[in-house]
Amino acid sequence: MVDVLQNLQEFRKEKKKTKLIEEAKLEQAVEPFDNYLTKNKSSDGKEWDFLTKAEPVPEDYEEGSVVSTRIAIVVYIIVQALAAWVQFGCVFFILSLILFTYWNTGRRRRGEMSAYSVFNENCERLAGSMTAEHFERDMLRQRR
Repeated sequence: MVDVLQNLQEFRKEKKKTKLIEEAKLEQAVEPFDNYLTKNKSSDGKEWDFLTKAEPVPEDYEEGSVVSTRIAIVVYIIVQALAAWVQFGCVFFILSLILFTYWNTGRRRRGEMSAYSVFNENCERLAGSMTAEHFERDMLRQRR
């Protein structure tokens, strides 16, 4: 029993040592970033504001949308139950899925690019998008 307790104490000591070493490595890794922030800080302090700010509320946001969503869900459940009672439940469910998908397809604002390049002007791609050319180049390990 004494051996088990000694082994447990040794294990805990080793674990504590490794934890301290990992913390020291983490501090060393963060130090250059902190130095960069203090050295390159702009005078107005707005350089890193985007990290703390939330996304802007969309233009089409309405305050009462939560209530209307709940009402729509309740109405849908009632109509689905009625459709199931008339033995039309599966068909109603499939049709409602199709309609739900159609109504929730995104609408882009003026000037906003689509994720699919074929829908953009001049088939322009989004920055950083993976293309067949990139895939082929990487698979064949060709020079860049």
